[in-house]
Amino acid sequence: MNGIVLYRGPSVIDGQQIICIATGLEDGGSNSKTGPMVQIYILRDGINPMKAVQTGDDISICGTCPHRGKVVRDHKTGLLTNVGRSCYVTLMRGPRVVWDAYSRGKYPEVPLAKARKLLARKVVRVGAYGDPGAVPVKVWKTALSQVADLTGYTHMWREIPELADFCMASCDTEVDRVLAKALGFRTYRVRGKADPKLPGEGHCPASAEMGKAVQCASCMLCGGNRTKANADITIAIHGAGKNNFKRSLEVA
Repeated sequence: MNGIVLYRGPSVIDGQQIICIATGLEDGGSNSKTGPMVQIYILRDGINPMKAVQTGDDISICGTCPHRGKVVRDHKTGLLTNVGRSCYVTLMRGPRVVWDAYSRGKYPEVPLAKARKLLARKVVRVGAYGDPGAVPVKVWKTALSQVADLTGYTHMWREIPELADFCMASCDTEVDRVLAKALGFRTYRVRGKADPKLPGEGHCPASAEMGKAVQCASCMLCGGNRTKANADITIAIHGAGKNNFKRSLEVA
């Protein structure tokens, strides 16, 4: 059993049905940046993630993240489409593959007690796609209580301060960082390539700008307050949507 559904139910964000799937339980996955880690995906239930982004239904799992882009109606076709998306996640890869496998019944839904046992002593990436804040905190507190180590990121740091225990606050501006730190978060700030790091920040060691010195599985600095580190982390905008970075912040 290489994957499980550890939560299926209403989104904390808008009450729509979502699924939370942990993959790589046996093989650790194949993500070249993170290395061998259990990858946890948060998806809309019943809606292909590629369609959800085009219709705006991804709000149930991503909230008001500025990197979602903006959904508009094409004046020629009359269809909804997404413009300006700057999210680093390539939907055709992990999210679509996981959703397709889920749709085929590949991942069994298990009780939280069993999920905790299956995740015990493993290194986990919380939110390979989707915001951990969409899932009830009590789910995370149970499922992750025995993991060896983890990384996590959330744009919902304003709404759910409890996430600071195991998530970095995803920040996109210097003001975001100040506000998040006032709420008790360590921060992970995405910045423009020409923008400098701020005092108290360190560059992400797994980033291209740092020569991909280590994989996340060997670094593990991004575990929120669970990680006993003083520095916050910053990374230059990257991924397929990087050219939309400034635009996405203006839209937000």
